[in-house]
Amino acid sequence: MEREWLTELRVKIKALVNRRRMERDLEEELEFHLAKRAEKNRRLGLAARDAQAAARRRFGNVALVREDCREMWIFSWAETLWEDVRYATRILAKSPGFAAVVIGSLALGIGANTAVFSVMNGVLMHALPYQHPEELATIWSTNKLDPTAEEDRVPIADVATWKKANHVFADIGAVGSIEPETLAGLGDPVQMPVQSVTPNFFALLGVQPVLGRVFRVEESQADSQTVVISDTLWKTKFGGDAGVLGKTFRINGIPSAVVGVMPADFKAFGPWAEGKRVDVWQPVNPEDARYANRRGFAAEPVARLKPGVTLGEAQSEMDVLAQALETAYPQANKGIGARVVPLYETLYKSSKTQLYPLLAAVAFVLLIGCVNVANLMLARTESRQKEYSVRASLGASRRRLVQQLLTESGLLALLGGLLGVVLSFWGIHLLRAFVKDLPDAENIRISGRVLLFAGGLSVLTALLFGMVPAFRAARVDLHDALREGESRSAKGKHKPLSYLLVISQVALAMVLLVGAGLMLNSLMRMVLVSPGFDPANVLTMAVNFPGSGGKYMERSPGKPLEKISPKVTAYHQQLIKGVAALPGVESVGMITILPPLGAGGRTFAILGRAAASGDKRPDAFFNEVSPDYFRTMRIPLKQGRYFDERDTLDAPWVVIISETMANRYFRNEDPIGKQLQLRIEFNGADEERPRQIVGVVGEVKQIGMGGLHPLVYEPFLQQPEIFPHGSDGFHLGGTLCIRTNTDVHAHIRDIVAVVKQMVRQMDPDQPVTDIATMQDVLQTNMSAYTSYVTILGVFASMAVILAAIGVFGVLSYFVSQRMGEMGIRLALGAQRRAIFALVTKLGLVLVGTGLVIGVAAALGFNGAIRRYFWLYHIKPTDPLTYAAAAVLFLSIALLACYVPARRATMVDPMAILRHE
Repeated sequence: MEREWLTELRVKIKALVNRRRMERDLEEELEFHLAKRAEKNRRLGLAARDAQAAARRRFGNVALVREDCREMWIFSWAETLWEDVRYATRILAKSPGFAAVVIGSLALGIGANTAVFSVMNGVLMHALPYQHPEELATIWSTNKLDPTAEEDRVPIADVATWKKANHVFADIGAVGSIEPETLAGLGDPVQMPVQSVTPNFFALLGVQPVLGRVFRVEESQADSQTVVISDTLWKTKFGGDAGVLGKTFRINGIPSAVVGVMPADFKAFGPWAEGKRVDVWQPVNPEDARYANRRGFAAEPVARLKPGVTLGEAQSEMDVLAQALETAYPQANKGIGARVVPLYETLYKSSKTQLYPLLAAVAFVLLIGCVNVANLMLARTESRQKEYSVRASLGASRRRLVQQLLTESGLLALLGGLLGVVLSFWGIHLLRAFVKDLPDAENIRISGRVLLFAGGLSVLTALLFGMVPAFRAARVDLHDALREGESRSAKGKHKPLSYLLVISQVALAMVLLVGAGLMLNSLMRMVLVSPGFDPANVLTMAVNFPGSGGKYMERSPGKPLEKISPKVTAYHQQLIKGVAALPGVESVGMITILPPLGAGGRTFAILGRAAASGDKRPDAFFNEVSPDYFRTMRIPLKQGRYFDERDTLDAPWVVIISETMANRYFRNEDPIGKQLQLRIEFNGADEERPRQIVGVVGEVKQIGMGGLHPLVYEPFLQQPEIFPHGSDGFHLGGTLCIRTNTDVHAHIRDIVAVVKQMVRQMDPDQPVTDIATMQDVLQTNMSAYTSYVTILGVFASMAVILAAIGVFGVLSYFVSQRMGEMGIRLALGAQRRAIFALVTKLGLVLVGTGLVIGVAAALGFNGAIRRYFWLYHIKPTDPLTYAAAAVLFLSIALLACYVPARRATMVDPMAILRHE
């Protein structure tokens, strides 16, 4: 049996290679058999002609014998498929307009989906590059007293306690945020991304340096440390020298010796580390005495589960440990819980939040495209009913008709898929502008998996839009379809399925258009509303002093106190004075963190009012500023006065607040003269003296462009020398805001060169960083949001265009099927405008019904819109956005209705009557 199967397979393969020769051999063999039988008949006494006829009668139908023989040595399914493909190609070539619309619709849908899938494939669909990544988890801090509060990092002292007391984790380490730190001793001082990690961090992940070793616990000292560097830093600053081990440079003034080099493919991660790089890892000791109060350094714990331990079991144990910490340290850990999350979920949570809405959007686009094509295929099927009837009457089975129609659908899907893959290259280029800050964004490309996805999507779409028309074509009524002289006016049958498909297209497109409209509305509210200051002709640059020791800050060993050197204030004063004297400079101000890049946080008490409990204290955002900051940024004064040079440490302590803060906490009363007691909440330390409100300034978008917040400004000349640990960063940091009296771009080069020279003379190890105009700062801050809105807008536009094509196609078919009726109406005296209104009314009814359903669906999705979309001062149910989207859609639908309606009015009644 097996030998027969192999013999048959060899014959079929031989037939594929030598088809003509086997055809020739078959013909010769058939002729030989007929000739032999005819010769035998002649020997029996028949005439030559009768002998040949008798031979053919005895042999049977030669054509059938030939086909039976071919069936033995060909792959019949391949033969049939090839014939169907050839026929489909000829048919589609005769209708280039139809083919172009179908292929274009599919290309848009498949291309958009392929582009988004390539992003998800590069960012999300790969295993973490660590040993047994399924065992890795992170532990987030939660607030049991406020379930709505976001999860946060954990005091590193808690990590040390958990490591000793738990029974579910093989090891627990911690990783801090990525911070720009000053590196000196490698040429010009620069700022590079540095991350603090516990010494066991690399071993916990199962990653080892390619050169040297990792640091040890005892190598983290206040006045020296060892570090591990990245492959990039090794090659750029040390030339890839294998003798790099032991070489020393300074990080924020602390001598740091290189003990290891990490692999090139080792990626940084940690709290809010997506898409960021790290050049240096430095050690942090969780058991250091400075963290004993459980308030200082906060990090993200990373743990490896013991074999056989589930996440549920680990969560149960962490609940117990969090409760024990709350009992042991009620002041620091009150209401603080712990949540165990797989490492993968932590690293890619933000990416999923950004990519899933795009995936849903392109799925809508593809579905609309498929519905559009299905509608066109249905109309085309109706127009080819007589062809299918003829084929059926000649013996074609229903299966054969379905196969032919699905072959046509498959050919269209294949061509649409190929064009879609080409379009996806452009789509990826567009998406990269949005996803550049996502982790592993460099892996985004058209890979084998992406091509397989595109191929599978093409097959799926072929089935989606081809199945219904194929089965409709197979159910032909031979008697009805083959009748001659059928009146064209009788063909105008109602097409509920086509109408239903158009309504679904419009509804889906409306949902997508509403989502894009809400985000566009938000963007306009951000861009068109003033940021609260005048960004024109302002140059910014940062001069931030290191906060980890050295010449500008002293730590008291074992005590949570830090002493800032008087050099800091004097340095900034001298720098501001020198820059203000430069030619072309109108004024100079300084702020700790530039708007809209953020601020610090403070809670406060208003003296003279009943004090609130710790977890109910009002809060505000906080910055230190120089006396001329508000004038330089042209932030208007609403009440009171600005800071001046008299607001020093020895003078009464003062503060300026924003309008939002005045309206929220001092409604119906004058805030000037009121006193605030500010507190650094994370370490529970109050400032040593209260501050009096001396001014109220206009609103400033300090925390991003998406909102206004209560703001508190302190004079940088009025800061104490001794700080509770962790609060020093603001006084050490400073960004210059330099307003020029003419176009800032004409002064950038000269000002930057002079400022760098000033800084170098005052401190050779101090870099000048983040040089940019204020307008560039605002634009950069908005770029991610703008890119997202642009991408969503492109997808929404695709959906609307495809839906409009669907309306146009259905109305065009409606007109073509009712030409006879319209001709008779015109012949009987109907006005052409009535015919125009008839067609337009049908289109508007379909679109209107779809819009109503789409609005209802969008309202049903408002929870998802609120969760996944960035909305600013607008609700997901904003009526103006819905109305604008509906009006836009109706306008486009009217254009789609116009051409078929006008075509209907151009009917020649006499020509129609003669045909009838």
